Amino acid sequence: MKMRVLGCAGGIGGRERLTTCLMVDHDILLDAGTGVSSLSLDELLQIRHVFLTHSHLDHVAGLALLVDAAQIGKSGGITVHATQKVIDTLKKHLFNWVLWPDFAAIPNEQAPAMRWQAIEQDATLEVDGRLITPWPVNHTAGSSAYWVRTGSGGFLFTGDMGSTPALWERVAGEALLRQVIVDCSFVNAERALADMSLHFCPQTLVDDIRALPLHIEFLIYHLKPGQEDLIMRELAEEGSRPFRAIRCGDVFEY
Repeated sequence: MKMRVLGCAGGIGGRERLTTCLMVDHDILLDAGTGVSSLSLDELLQIRHVFLTHSHLDHVAGLALLVDAAQIGKSGGITVHATQKVIDTLKKHLFNWVLWPDFAAIPNEQAPAMRWQAIEQDATLEVDGRLITPWPVNHTAGSSAYWVRTGSGGFLFTGDMGSTPALWERVAGEALLRQVIVDCSFVNAERALADMSLHFCPQTLVDDIRALPLHIEFLIYHLKPGQEDLIMRELAEEGSRPFRAIRCGDVFEY
């Protein structure tokens, strides 16, 4: 299994220019921010599954254009997996014929360009040998992390989140877990804003993961533009474990 970082920024204008989107092999996306725009049309038409962590625009903006490309290319349709709360939000506020067409009805409801599939937390889905398990995290209503693996290893993608002790309790004993891709959006001086918006700053992230085994590598994403270097310095100062910021174009194999 291969994972490629298409987008990882916490906003526009900073060191990383594209927002959250991870591609697993050639056919699965985790979130669909503006990172989708780095794919060619041929690559877009190979996408069959999109797993959404939550409904915020920087994580779903590319979904609207992705399903449009799928319809134009007649690729056979894309299944969008998310909690029912996230699906309901996107149906009401995005795919509503006002901001964007309802691609679950285009070209028709029998063979649409996009299909919704509600997930249940803790229920594992197998997609051609890849196992994907959603777990709830402390962010907007219905938010999920995804534990993605094969028999040889895997990674946890938290999506955006604030303190969620139950998540770390779940993953602490996972022998196949090699890496955690986790949000750390704000500098310590903006902890109040981080807490209010349900994101991490270095202090709160280090406190939250303190009990996890040191062999698990923590990869940081969603750094706010202009604060990338300071956030990473503060993480280095806060904890005993190493942290690394992911970059667009990074590829990891499991």
